[in-house]
Amino acid sequence: MLRGSAMPLFLFLLLFDSTFAAGKNAPEMQRGIQDTQVTGTVTDSKGNKLPGVSILVKNQQGKGTTTNQDGRYNLEVPANAVLIFRFIGFKETEVPVNGRKEINVSLSDDDVALNEVVVTSMGIKKEKKALGYAVTEVKGEDFTKARETNIANSLVGKVAGVNVTKPVSGSMGSSRVIIRGNTSITGNNQPLYVIDGIPLVNTNFGQSSVFYGGSDGGDGISSINPDDIESMSVLKGGPAAALYGARASNGAILITTKSGKAQKGVGIEYNAAYTIDQPIFNNEKDYQYVYGQGTNGVAPKDQATAFQNGISNWGAKLDGSQVMQFDGVLRPYSAIKDNSRNFYNDGKTFTNTISLYGGSEKATIRFSASDLDNHDLMPNSSLKRNNFTLNGNLKVTDKFTAQVSAQYIRERVENRPNSGDFSWNPNVGVQLLPANYDVRNLSRRVDEKGDEYLVSSNIYLANPYFIAYDMQNRDRKDRLIASLDLKYDFTSYLYARLLAGTDFAYRHSQYIRPEGSAIANGSMSENQAYNGEFNSQLMIGFKKTIANDFSVDAFVGGNIMKSKQSGLGASGSQFIVPFFYSVNNTVTQGRYFDLYKKQFNSLFASAEIGYKGYLYATFTERNDWFSTLSAASNSILYPSASLSFVASQAITMPSWISFAKLRTAWARTGSDSDISPYAQSLTYTFGQQHLGQSLAYINEGTIPNTRLKPATSKSYELGLDTRLFNDRIGLELTWYNRKTVSDILGSQISIASGFTNVRLNSGEMTNKGLEMMVSGTVFKQKSMAWDMSFNMGYNKNNILSLADGQQAMTVQQSRPGLYGDGGVPVFITAEVGKPFGVIQGYGYKRDDNGSIIYNNKGLPVQGELTNLGNSVSPYTLGYNNNFRYKNFNLGILLDAKFGGKISSGTNNLAYLAGLSKETLAGRETGIVGAGVNEQGQPNTINVPAQEYYSWIANNISEEFVYDASFVKLRQVVLGVSLPKNWVGRLKMSDVSLSLVARNLFTLYKKVPIVDPESTFLTGNIQGIEMLSVPATRSFGLNLNCKF
Repeated sequence: MLRGSAMPLFLFLLLFDSTFAAGKNAPEMQRGIQDTQVTGTVTDSKGNKLPGVSILVKNQQGKGTTTNQDGRYNLEVPANAVLIFRFIGFKETEVPVNGRKEINVSLSDDDVALNEVVVTSMGIKKEKKALGYAVTEVKGEDFTKARETNIANSLVGKVAGVNVTKPVSGSMGSSRVIIRGNTSITGNNQPLYVIDGIPLVNTNFGQSSVFYGGSDGGDGISSINPDDIESMSVLKGGPAAALYGARASNGAILITTKSGKAQKGVGIEYNAAYTIDQPIFNNEKDYQYVYGQGTNGVAPKDQATAFQNGISNWGAKLDGSQVMQFDGVLRPYSAIKDNSRNFYNDGKTFTNTISLYGGSEKATIRFSASDLDNHDLMPNSSLKRNNFTLNGNLKVTDKFTAQVSAQYIRERVENRPNSGDFSWNPNVGVQLLPANYDVRNLSRRVDEKGDEYLVSSNIYLANPYFIAYDMQNRDRKDRLIASLDLKYDFTSYLYARLLAGTDFAYRHSQYIRPEGSAIANGSMSENQAYNGEFNSQLMIGFKKTIANDFSVDAFVGGNIMKSKQSGLGASGSQFIVPFFYSVNNTVTQGRYFDLYKKQFNSLFASAEIGYKGYLYATFTERNDWFSTLSAASNSILYPSASLSFVASQAITMPSWISFAKLRTAWARTGSDSDISPYAQSLTYTFGQQHLGQSLAYINEGTIPNTRLKPATSKSYELGLDTRLFNDRIGLELTWYNRKTVSDILGSQISIASGFTNVRLNSGEMTNKGLEMMVSGTVFKQKSMAWDMSFNMGYNKNNILSLADGQQAMTVQQSRPGLYGDGGVPVFITAEVGKPFGVIQGYGYKRDDNGSIIYNNKGLPVQGELTNLGNSVSPYTLGYNNNFRYKNFNLGILLDAKFGGKISSGTNNLAYLAGLSKETLAGRETGIVGAGVNEQGQPNTINVPAQEYYSWIANNISEEFVYDASFVKLRQVVLGVSLPKNWVGRLKMSDVSLSLVARNLFTLYKKVPIVDPESTFLTGNIQGIEMLSVPATRSFGLNLNCKF
């Protein structure tokens, strides 16, 4: 049952309305006795006819009409009436009738008005001034100016308080979007995506793991075509997203797709974009090219030694002499500085989208077809994606409207780049090659026997060409996102709305490790996965102005969400017939089948009460019931309340204040932390046989906890929105405070119980922060303008408690290094009193004065496990400039992050191998470390460079944890719109061209070799990188034509 204030308030308003029903016609009796029929045309400042303009009669509620597809209107009004013309994007205009029969009106542009109506929860458009919480809207053109294959990555630097991370996993990878900080230690922290009212399934179809590698299979948002997006609304806090319940506990991002337009004929729009992605090779600057392969200052003397030396770059000075290499060939002992450039390609993406649109006042339609052809910088890696989108609106009767939206997406991917585990990671064999080796000498891939052509006796230093061309992975995905939105208006103020939709995807993937692989002699797997979700929702709404001073916008409704995931696969190892790749052609085989189902049932209500257009109070309530939790504790209620006070409309303010609003909001939200649908039940599986009979055993070591309940969060926020000097400057400030309690965490228990873990409601953390957006027009003339905006977000996270009084827990350990060649790990931890994502590792042992302590061999002493920084940057900034001169425009975007740290496995291994420029000192003379011995005396022991640096690489994590702060020139767009008289001769209405560049320069950073944003994971484990795909800078050309 729906509890709280929203339902009684809704019923009260209905009664209140009926009380005044008898009197509402009184003003109409006082109209002028003589009415007149008024007709006319409404146009914009350029003379273009405007369909859909609202025309109201002042002081006569419910009296009005809208313009048709030709901008015409017809309305019977009193001869002394005043007409009000309203249309989004134009200034409201009042025109007295004065007995006239024809009134033509030209509406002037209102740049501010374009931002006054935003999409909020449940897809409902509201005036921004009425909102008591922060919402940021990003226009569709911001996603097409400089394209990303995954549109979520285009949010970088554009929204205050939104932290976007693009993993270095290739162009077809996922994205991590965090709004106002992490709220769960082990659960999902990303927002809910909603497209045309239907929640998007943002499942990641696999990603690399820290220890065992893998490829990033992409997420749900990565499939969306940016050419289809009209706008994207970011609902940041609990109050903004509370109506979506548990799934939006981390905020919500609402995507509205483009629709048809009422016009004569059929409109045609064509978009073409060609982009080149160039790998960024920091190793050319941060690697040393003075010494080559070898050990202890000596180059290899024969093939066996060279093969054994592997990545060891501790040889002699490079002098150009002939030295034996791994394959028995004498080559010059000289630096090869462009190995990365020789292996990686320039990525290329070509996108074509054509859309057809049109309609009348009764129906509109838009259809688009898009083709994306991407060739990644990793050799033999590609993505082909086709998007087909249909949006239709139909006015069946004056009271009944229908809207349909459908997207079919087809993806075909060949050889997604792998990272992490070295036997599948081609980057290892490129980025760790000795300075005098040319990677192209490995392009042979296999030897005479058909076995992998290795560069080292360490088989985990895999041949990059063998991985790219012989270790195959491919996947095929077909996806349908569809919705039907029906609305029936019982009266001008009472309506019912039925929304139903689905998002489901079918994916087939194949992985092949061919015969001859150094790690294992052939294996493969075939997998089929289905991931689907169905939502149905019914709403009853009420929207009315009462007694001129009060406005009410209220609704109640219910939602049912059903989700199903299934997986079916087979695997095999050791092929019977060589190079015939079929699971049936393997000696050892295995199969699996997984099925997960869950359902959420929900009731919700909302009521917004406005007073004289300057005071708005909004109350919402939602109750979710989870199938994933036991019946005794599977229900949670989410109330919210917000208040908006438009001071500039309520009181007289100085003329330089154009608009001023104060707002505040509170909400309670919750989540089931995405626990398995069957986590509350004991499940069994079959294992080994005994006496010819199969034995069943419990499937996992976590004991079900039937008292588990949803995690909950309470959020508060205060804000100020203001525009100054005739809207030349805008300022938005928001302070927020969010506390999460009862986070679902795993806790170890005695193995005597028969289990090893139990899930408990035990985690607590807070997020406090500040967001600021400053926007303004620096100058504006008829042919020239300069607009700028600056946004900043600061988030302070703090963990208050963990399971069973624990003070710390390890969330993830990094891989210590290359198998057989050492390295030192770090640990991502959650610690009470610290922010989430602390990096722990082994530091230098120091005395009371901070001096490093050395042992009796002259090597630094490893200290205790210590905190080395936080993996999450608390500060995010974005600075955007747009310049316009006549038909030309220039956009420049900078963004930055400060305060985070990164543990670089690449630097660790480059240090170990003697490739890092940091290992040059002492090569000839040895090293006497600066510090004291264990007796407190100055250290005087000289240590050979290889021994010294290798010791640090194997024992001191601190050396490889860096400040991850950066400032980047993220985007530059130079565009031109062709003159209308030129375009008209081509039978077009508009043509624009633009040159684009993205991720152009890193203006400031402190981490060597790698990009400071490097990570190969999109989950909660951030701040760890290890020999990933290089970051890229992009250059491209966009063409847009409208007919």
